[in-house]
Amino acid sequence: MTEQNRTDASALDAIIPTNPFAAISCYTGIFSILCCFGGVLLGPIAIVFGILGLKKWKAQESSYGATTSKIRIWIGIITGSIGTIGGIIAIIMAVLGKF
Repeated sequence: MTEQNRTDASALDAIIPTNPFAAISCYTGIFSILCCFGGVLLGPIAIVFGILGLKKWKAQESSYGATTSKIRIWIGIITGSIGTIGGIIAIIMAVLGKF
């Protein structure tokens, strides 16, 4: 469903988060960058939840939080990718003794 076809927000949308996958993806992606070696574990989780969030975002009926969800999803996917790559590099550096 495109942004133009979304219905107006209801009162329930303000109480219940519209896309929890977006929030999970965003926060785990950010933590994957902050946790040097944890990026290898948290990064892929952020990417998977980001992809699941995109699927849910496309099917979302309400316009409440749609743009914010999309931004959080992409933040999660990008930071999760960076965290994964950074974690792999950190592990390689530690194994080689250069860290």
